Amino acid sequence: MPTIDQVIDALRPVEDPELRRSIVDLGMLRDVRVNDDGQVAVVVALTVAGCPLRQEITNRVTGAVNALAGVAGVLVTA
Repeated sequence: MPTIDQVIDALRPVEDPELRRSIVDLGMLRDVRVNDDGQVAVVVALTVAGCPLRQEITNRVTGAVNALAGVAGVLVTA
């Protein structure tokens, strides 16, 4: 099971598709929780309401977190 710090490190390379900067560096990562069963919940604040790239950001976050050992599932709230 990954730690919160490992999840955050895995998300550093994930970029906002429009701004081309890390969602971590931009302060878009609002919350990370890891349950005992390996489920990871991530809350991402979008740059604009109704962001047309919401699904792309969700896919990038999900892919980055799923690559970590011990992750049983990922729930992204954007």
